[in-house]
Amino acid sequence: MTEEEIKQNLEENERLMMTCVCDTLANYERCIRVYLAEFVASMCNVETERMFSNDSHLDVAQARWLFWYAYRYMTNETYEKIGKLSSELYGKTFTKVSVAESVNKMNLMIEQQPIWKKRWAIVKRIIKIQSEMVFEPQIPVTIAVPKNVELTIKKV
Repeated sequence: MTEEEIKQNLEENERLMMTCVCDTLANYERCIRVYLAEFVASMCNVETERMFSNDSHLDVAQARWLFWYAYRYMTNETYEKIGKLSSELYGKTFTKVSVAESVNKMNLMIEQQPIWKKRWAIVKRIIKIQSEMVFEPQIPVTIAVPKNVELTIKKV
């Protein structure tokens, strides 16, 4: 094998590895979306497909609002991108204006209505559990303290 062939093989391996990593991350994000949508729909007692359809019944719309509110909280994505999420999953796109208005409505409902405050607390807890599952490597820190110094450590 020549030096040029080795170089091409290494470049091809790197390209394949990057493609695999990107696909894995995309699938992971897609799974999180699906799980969150199913969880919210179940908690609001509506079908996931109806939640992302043209159905404008109040119970369905409010479930959709809660999903968008939670997804925005979880990812900080733009309203436009959030509106396009449902087209990937269910073929229906929502405008960024309707997503923004819906997120604001849900925010008010969470502040004013105990049932939505409770539902949000549950969803928020699930989001936090999911985000804590992301692997963060431990970084060892060594501190040398003289004998006459009192040390207080605060974990951040």
